[in-house]
Amino acid sequence: MTRQISFCLCPGFPLFSIAAALDVMRHANRFAATEFYRWTFLSETDQAVTDSNGIPFSPGCDIATARASDFAFIVAGFDASKIMQPKLSGWLQKQARAGHIVGGISNGAFVLAAAGLLNQYSATTHWEDFESFCLLYPEVRARYQRFVMDRNRISCAGGSATLDLFLELARQDLGNEIALKISRQMLLQEQSIVLPGSTRRSSVRHYSPPVQRALSLIEAGVGQSIKVNELAQRIGISRRDLLRLFRKELNDTPSRILGQRRLDRARSLVLNTGLPMITIAESVGFSSQSHLTSSYHAEFGITPAQQRREYKAASHRLPLKSRDFRDW
Repeated sequence: MTRQISFCLCPGFPLFSIAAALDVMRHANRFAATEFYRWTFLSETDQAVTDSNGIPFSPGCDIATARASDFAFIVAGFDASKIMQPKLSGWLQKQARAGHIVGGISNGAFVLAAAGLLNQYSATTHWEDFESFCLLYPEVRARYQRFVMDRNRISCAGGSATLDLFLELARQDLGNEIALKISRQMLLQEQSIVLPGSTRRSSVRHYSPPVQRALSLIEAGVGQSIKVNELAQRIGISRRDLLRLFRKELNDTPSRILGQRRLDRARSLVLNTGLPMITIAESVGFSSQSHLTSSYHAEFGITPAQQRREYKAASHRLPLKSRDFRDW
């Protein structure tokens, strides 16, 4: 079995996102001892596409003769709302009609949404353009998280979130063991974790590989309902061992940390966008605006509406009292 992956490149695309995806798939093929993933590149004009650093990138084949793909990702960077890619959009629509998975990397979700491919789907995009994405495409269920997998649509916020996404795809395709080998090979198991904020403990710590992986999954799926049993299964340990490790290393539970991360993301949107509170609540995984308000007040001692008013009224940017809010 082979997975065929197509990357549709828009002018100004972020090269790191492509490199992250390719390195995960390269290691996956190595550890699986087979060419499980194959990939190619497409562009609107079938000419070289220049990335955000000015580096030209040549497509692998002509779009008119491009073969069907199991996964087709459109990759876009800044000003994605202004990008017009009718040939690529048409090809992606054809892939979607055939039942293949289509996705957006970094701001690729803008192009998918403009083509009508994300209507009534959950999706994400780069945090810097999240507000405009919500306003431009209200028919899309925007989620403020690192990546989103909703049926046959996939989107990720770009950068290191692309690593998270492709590690998850490798896990689903090839199993936990290979995903963990890839993670170790890319030194992802050795990195320092910046713990969302707390003055009660050090903000930078080294954790055991299972805890690091669990924290990465929690971070990636902030807007989703993540059960402890599922989290443990995806890491390859028992529920009991996962809870024990969290108590030992973090003095906390996965559910509590997930709740903190939702509030972190909510506060980022409260202070840095003009989005309605109901949109913010939905985008970070709260069941209602009132649920967001009560949880926010319990955590920060102020309602989101009050904090937004105070923040806007201040003559300078108010210091945040606990966790950093733009950390992805």
